[in-house]
Amino acid sequence: MTPKNILFALLLSACIVLPTHAEENDSLSATTDWSTYISEKDREIKRFDLPALYRQIDDLIGRSPRFISQYEAKIDTMKQRLAKTTDQELKTLQTMELSKMYEPFIGDSTQAYTERALFEARKGGFKELEDIYMANLAYLCTFLGSQTEALTLLGRMNPAALAREARYTYYRAYMFAYSNLAANTQLASMREEFSRKYEESMDSLLKTAIPGSEEYYSHLEPMLRDRGEYIEALKVNDERLNMTQEGTHMNAIVCYSRYATYRQMGNMEMAKYWLCKSAIDDIRNAIMDQGALVALSELLQADGEIDRAARYISYTWECNRFFSPHMRSWQIAPLLSAIEGNYQAKIDRKDRLLTLGTIGSGALVLILLLLFLTVNYKRRKLSKSEKHLREDNERLQETNDKLQWLNDDLNKANKQLFAIKDSLEDALNTRKCLGDDIA
Repeated sequence: MTPKNILFALLLSACIVLPTHAEENDSLSATTDWSTYISEKDREIKRFDLPALYRQIDDLIGRSPRFISQYEAKIDTMKQRLAKTTDQELKTLQTMELSKMYEPFIGDSTQAYTERALFEARKGGFKELEDIYMANLAYLCTFLGSQTEALTLLGRMNPAALAREARYTYYRAYMFAYSNLAANTQLASMREEFSRKYEESMDSLLKTAIPGSEEYYSHLEPMLRDRGEYIEALKVNDERLNMTQEGTHMNAIVCYSRYATYRQMGNMEMAKYWLCKSAIDDIRNAIMDQGALVALSELLQADGEIDRAARYISYTWECNRFFSPHMRSWQIAPLLSAIEGNYQAKIDRKDRLLTLGTIGSGALVLILLLLFLTVNYKRRKLSKSEKHLREDNERLQETNDKLQWLNDDLNKANKQLFAIKDSLEDALNTRKCLGDDIA
């Protein structure tokens, strides 16, 4: 069997299998609470601590200047290699490699180096590379906000005459352009037309991509997710995770896609977990085109964690201004404005509470001061009363002593009187007795 027939068989089998999965998902949808569903792969994850992941993100944001400096050093090294290259084909490939390095870092620079790589490919007569780079440039035009230029470039290309990789890149750019047009148009009739062209290009792209490859899975997964085939979307993501290395930019992309599936399912805990994993890898790799932290800021704001949401969206704003000020600013500005508004409202509430607390504290201090003065006044008054009482007690004691002395003298006088009385009685008795004898 020729490679072409093998590819056709695989795509045919995929077309047959997908409706079957859809039927399975329809039956599951009636009985499954998707908000609590966890894939088999994710059941292997030990209980995760979201606050710990947030703290890890906070730490990485603090160290991001070092990550950015390291990435800039890699770009400078690549520029030095390119400056020394004389071979035309190698020079063309290195120019495009430099464009790829700039793609998540500085949007304008990746576009400039893609144009330069296209020039070098034409100069060297490398037709296949020229086609790939032309389609890449069209993709970047949409990515940086200009679908008109993207469709103009794609209109100059004939997909039937392109090699497989160039044709895949062509359909990817075509699909991306119409996806953005469908999402942003205000006319329902135009949205329907753009959506139809998007679906046509998606179908052509999947037929061009190699089944089982990252480029194939990266488009199959969101298609399954949009159909509500969440189990199959997560299985595709499992394969993508197996193809990537943790800590890389590609891993961040795959984690973000897994977050999107869980969010659409309504399982916000798993969604936040994979969003944090994506954000962590983005920061470590000095990615300026931040997507994960924007989404995380939105979720944190909805949860009432305004302080952390404000820190994350502020960091994201600076990153995306660095990446492409004229392209990302308008996309992040509404969320930034909302979060900053809530953050300012929270600060205002804190200020009001602080003012009320200060007033309350002042009133309490005043009351305590009045109580202190009152108590102190009464204590001084009591002290004076105690002093007067003590003096009166001393005078009373002196009077008591004098009375006691007089009482003692009186007792002595009484004793003397009783003694005289007794003597007189004895004398009278004696005289009486003598009178009786005489008689």
